[in-house]
Amino acid sequence: MREIRRRLRLDRLAMARLIGYTGTDRNDEMRVKRLENSGDPVPRHIAKLVWLIEAWVNRTHELPPFPAWDYYEYDHSPDPAHHREIIDGTQR
Repeated sequence: MREIRRRLRLDRLAMARLIGYTGTDRNDEMRVKRLENSGDPVPRHIAKLVWLIEAWVNRTHELPPFPAWDYYEYDHSPDPAHHREIIDGTQR
């Protein structure tokens, strides 16, 4: 996975976003780092996605565009209200 990421000239955060991770920047960078360094096999669904992305780039010389789906709202930051509820104990 690291080799493909480097061939695509992406940093870990950009790779995380490209394969769909939407957490905090730090957490998503760590997810990619773990996938690259754990010594465990990369989960098949992630490996296939990364392979498809590389094939797309090799063919089009561009990163794949993310479709504008009506039902998909992208926000990679955690909801502050949710975290406040957890901190002050008001979570339901």
